[in-house]
Amino acid sequence: MRMTYRNWFTRTSRRTLPVALGLALALPGMAAADTFVDDFEGGANDAGWAFIRGFDVIESSGGNPGYYLHQPTYDTFSPILESLPGSGTPFEGDYVANQVTRISWDAITQAMNFPDGEGFSITLLLRDRKGTADVDDDDYVYFVGPNIPRVGEGWVHYDVAIPSDETDLPAGWKGGWVGDCENLRPGVTWQDVISNVEQVEIWWIDPCFFAIFQQWNVGVDNLEIEFGGATPVVNSTWGRIKATYEQR
Repeated sequence: MRMTYRNWFTRTSRRTLPVALGLALALPGMAAADTFVDDFEGGANDAGWAFIRGFDVIESSGGNPGYYLHQPTYDTFSPILESLPGSGTPFEGDYVANQVTRISWDAITQAMNFPDGEGFSITLLLRDRKGTADVDDDDYVYFVGPNIPRVGEGWVHYDVAIPSDETDLPAGWKGGWVGDCENLRPGVTWQDVISNVEQVEIWWIDPCFFAIFQQWNVGVDNLEIEFGGATPVVNSTWGRIKATYEQR
């Protein structure tokens, strides 16, 4: 597994690499990292992202830049990208304790059968699955953003702030469950959900909307989560540390 942590070390010049490596090795249990990114480079997919699990393609070129996750033939009302629960990346867990502040990603719509994607809104959804595969007990919160990438528009960057320190549902966010897509289940709060995020999803539509089924050709790259403080590094090795500071 290749986990990439970005921080102030990665933004320094390579002339400071020996110093950065020395500090990282001197403190093997902690790095001054504040972001984690899945960029699919080398074919890696740390959080197990998938449109159609087992049928996506990690392309070695055409991303933003380099490698990217591609689903060329998605027959659906709207593409939905999902992380894999249990992957052990910072995309899942207690967002309150981890001081999560934002999630960002790059997306592209290469083709679709009808119009060009105008009127479809990109949505970030955070799901508490309660540790089960039963959707009936799921609670989720979501943020409906701007238009999805239109066909021909190329790669579009999206960035959603996550106010994990707030107790009530923040402005612009909605909540839902199987019985109501616009309101949290009675008794469930914003912090209840983000304290146990098991799956991150990106929808090419508002979750309360529906659209005609059609063929989609879509992709994602550079899925990134940012923390308010330092992030522990698990089982770091010389190779991982070196790769982290050389590639950015």
